[in-house]
Amino acid sequence: MKFKEAIKKAREASKERKFDQTLELIINLKSIDTKSYSLNDTIKLPEGRGKDFVICVVGTGDFVIKGRKCSEKTIDKNEFSDYKDKKKVKKFVSDVDYFVVEATVMADFAKTFGQVLGPIGKMPLPHHIVPPGGDPCPRATDLRKTVRVKAKKTAVVQVPVGTEKMSDEDLEKNLKAVYEFILHKQEHGKENIRNLIIKFTMGKGVKVNG
Repeated sequence: MKFKEAIKKAREASKERKFDQTLELIINLKSIDTKSYSLNDTIKLPEGRGKDFVICVVGTGDFVIKGRKCSEKTIDKNEFSDYKDKKKVKKFVSDVDYFVVEATVMADFAKTFGQVLGPIGKMPLPHHIVPPGGDPCPRATDLRKTVRVKAKKTAVVQVPVGTEKMSDEDLEKNLKAVYEFILHKQEHGKENIRNLIIKFTMGKGVKVNG
């Protein structure tokens, strides 16, 4: 069974719900040291996620002004003092998917938000940080098609690749892209892959063969 066949079976194994279910790719690994294994990166999906994202641009002056054109939220460095309360930080970041941060404020941003963002895997990665004087919008636009690939001390990598409203062809392209990305992150390539499973949010898992 290839990805295309697996998607068809995953749809059959999933009952209709009142919400747009997410299709996830689950990669079970083998022959790795789970005590030290770590994966934390992002990948741009060829056909996008099939859902809206909330982007927050963080910086100063013109950077924030530019960011208002392409993001749902912005924070100016001068507003950091408003987020001394951890509960307020948690409430603000709860619905933010990605942060695009101006390099000059990254250190202060980490001090203010890091304790909350770190444990939930939302700290900006190096390629989410824009050099001084740069434009945050190209980065924000790319992130709307991006998913985070994250695993730590586990032999399972689970990644959302789209939604049930997307076509089988688009889901297949995304699945292949994510699989190839994770495959090349493994020390021994296919030898580190035990099996692949795909499933919709409330559906049963379907093993991908071939």
